[in-house]
This record gives sequence, structure tokens and C-alpha cells, in this order.
Amino acid sequence: MSLKITGLEALQRQMKLFGEITEALNGEIANVHFDPADHASVELAISEMKLAIDQKTSAFGRSKATDAIVAQIKKHYETEILRRAAAARHSNEATGVSNEAIDQTIFRQIENTVSDLRSADSNIFERHIKKLSRLLHSPTVEKITKDLTAGLDLDAWIAAGEKTQSSMIGSATLEWPSDIRGELGLVILLIDRFADSPNGAIDFSFTFFNAGNNVTACLQSMVAQMIVPFARDYIGHVKAETGTQEPTLLPVHSGPAARKVFIVHGHDEGAREAVARFLERLGFAPIILHEQANQGRTIIEKIEAHGDVGFAVILLTPDDVGAVKGGEPLPRARQNVLLELGYFVGRLGRSRVCALKRGDIEVPSDFGGVVYEPFDAGGSWKQALSRELEAAGFDIDWNVAMKPQH
Repeated sequence: MSLKITGLEALQRQMKLFGEITEALNGEIANVHFDPADHASVELAISEMKLAIDQKTSAFGRSKATDAIVAQIKKHYETEILRRAAAARHSNEATGVSNEAIDQTIFRQIENTVSDLRSADSNIFERHIKKLSRLLHSPTVEKITKDLTAGLDLDAWIAAGEKTQSSMIGSATLEWPSDIRGELGLVILLIDRFADSPNGAIDFSFTFFNAGNNVTACLQSMVAQMIVPFARDYIGHVKAETGTQEPTLLPVHSGPAARKVFIVHGHDEGAREAVARFLERLGFAPIILHEQANQGRTIIEKIEAHGDVGFAVILLTPDDVGAVKGGEPLPRARQNVLLELGYFVGRLGRSRVCALKRGDIEVPSDFGGVVYEPFDAGGSWKQALSRELEAAGFDIDWNVAMKPQH
């Protein structure tokens, strides 16, 4: 008896095709936003997702095998969108908080207050931290804040961190919870404590975020490393819990090249090249405007033509000087850099824009919520930028990101 098996070659071709389509869809396909309580909004998000997948896979042509694979992928994401919408509706019912109950100005108020904290010295830190505490306990978000802090032992957590202190000043470390809710809750409790006792903030920052003997430097180090990320994640948590949407969220893009990063820069060529080469090592394609062909276009037309990217890095370097009328001229970034910063915030959303700031230069107050990281000679900006890219949904090879370059 013999048995002839056929069709293996066809199966191999289908598996190869599946691998090629999967590779084409690797990374970000699209960002869709919807109101979980609005059936039409959910259906629109599903349609946008399907269109993005069609555009990503159009190069493979139409065939029964291709259509079957693409249909499976679309079904997977449709199920996921419906699942998330149902979970958000359930969460709203469970917490008793809906997007209609959220005063969305609270988000901007939190962002602006944190921005004020970033530049606050030890004399005015108290005023801003008290305001932040009040905002976190305002009626519109009080229930969510209480849920996050329930059952947490702040004193025990701090004591555990203090035990890690060695003979070296500032060597103490905090063991953060593995879940985001616990992390958010602990920072809320800290903010409340600092609001009641500002001296406690000084002691805490000196112990865990030491930046030398300068009190203001220690406070600002704590704000940059702990409170700024907290504000971003807290706002994201509130939005997820309530299904709230905001005009400044990332607009929908149907299939951009997800690993392309636009670099906005001034006259500091060294900073520009350092960022570009680092992004290349991480597997991104850096887009530098002057390297692109003019084709008779104006600068703004070139920016628009090459703006279909997944992320933007803005280099704020002290290339110009300026001041209010009658004031002392101070270092500031070039005007074109600030214009392009605003352009990409509007095009991509704040979560996909990272500004690297060299030296003590003026930062636009209107861009509260944009991440500003110091562009330092030691290279810690690489890890900071990698974190922001990862938070935006990109895969990061941390072996590369952490590897020192000579």
C-alpha cells in the first residue's frame, strides 16, 4: 500500500506568504481612537484599522491565499477593538465615572502644573506641589485617585528604599511595584505628603534623586524622573478608565512608515549626528530635512512631504539669544526649531514628540506635556529617548540602547 501526499509545495508557499505579510505588519499599523459608549465610533475605528491593513498589504496583490490571511488579521484586530470597548464600558459602570463626568481641562491643568514644577526652585516648589495635590483630588477624578491609593503602605515602601542606602550619598533606590496602578498610587501619596510637608520633599529627593548638595537641583531631579512620567501615565490611566478622548491625542494615520523619525535641529551638527546615528543603531530611519531633495519646494512643503513619520525628536540647542524687551539676552533655540516643534505636536500628538534640551535654555511654556530631556554629554539622553520611543509603542533593543558608544 502506498500513500501519495500532495499539496505540500502549496502549503509552503502559503506559509512563506504568511511570513512576508506578518513582517510587513510588524511594528505599528495605525492608531485608532474611539468612544467605547458610541457604537458608530467603534465601527469607524474598525473600518480605519481595516483600511490601514489593506494599505500595508497592497504590495502583495490579490489572491485567495492573501485574502484569507489578511481577513484573519483583520478579524483579530476587530475582536481586540470590540474587547477593549466592552472592557472600557464595564470599567465606567464599575467606577461610576464616565467620560461625560470628566472635565477635560483637568488634564491640561495637571500638565501645566507639572511643567511649573520642573522649573520651580526650592522657594516656590511648595506652591506648585500643593496645587498638583488639589488637582489630583478634584471632584472629577477623586474616585479614580482614591482607587489607586487604596491599600498602599507609603511609609513601609519608603523605609524599604532607605535600607538600600550605602555609605555613598544618594545611593538609595526605590523598589517600584510591577503594576502601573501601584506605581501611580504611591506617587499620589507622595505628592499629598509633600503638599502637607514640603521639607519632606527635600529629604526624599536628596535621598533617592540626589543631584549634589543643591536643594533645587535635587527637587528638579525628582520632578523630572518621577513626577513628569507619573503625570503622563496618570492622565493615560484616567482616559482609559473613562473612555475619554481629547483633541491632542495622536491623530489616525493609515499605515505610515512606523520606524521613521524626523529630527528637528538647529546649528548644532554634532547633536544632530549623534541622535541620527543612535536612532539607526536602534533600527529607525532618521529623517533630516537638508538631506532630502528640494524638488523646487519650500521648506514647509518639504516638511509636509517628509512628515509621514512615527516619531519626532526636537533638538533644542542654544543657537540664538533673545529676551523680553529691556531684559538680558539669554540662550534659546532657533525659531524654525520651535515652529517645527509645534508642527509635529499637532501632527503626531504630544506622546510621539521628544525634545532633547542642551544647556539652560528657554523652553516654550505653551508646550506643556511635551517631554523635555537633557541632552547631556554622558549619554543618558539615549536611555531617556529609548524609553519615550518604547512608550509610544515601538520595540526597542535595550542591549543596543544601553551599550556605551566610543
